[in-house]
Amino acid sequence: MNKEDIIIALKEAVIPDEEYYIDNEIIDAMLEYPDPFQFVKPILDIISQNPSVDFGSPGELVHFVEKFYKKGYEEALIESVKKNPTFHNIWMIHRCYNDANCAFHNDFLSLINEIKENPSTSADIIKAIEMFNW
Repeated sequence: MNKEDIIIALKEAVIPDEEYYIDNEIIDAMLEYPDPFQFVKPILDIISQNPSVDFGSPGELVHFVEKFYKKGYEEALIESVKKNPTFHNIWMIHRCYNDANCAFHNDFLSLINEIKENPSTSADIIKAIEMFNW
């Protein structure tokens, strides 16, 4: 599978208000791809653009992107959350924030505070933020 085929398969697996499921064949293709980091941003976009989808706890996509923790994932996650915070990506930020030794620890907190203080942030996102200890 080429990159475009994989991204199409990831997007086609999205079913609103349903649990996200992706075939192991797609996950394997991503892992075998010469530069699998290229899938991090598209995956984060899928998560941020589909707030009604149950991506799991954490789910296959989060497990995949977290393979790039401290290898560029944090910056991509921050960028994604800035564009469109959702319950799932706020939770993903909190997972990273829990590592006090992460170079982006303070950046995560600043981002969360910006979102929380933004008057256009929905009550649902504020509630999601307040579910976690920051």
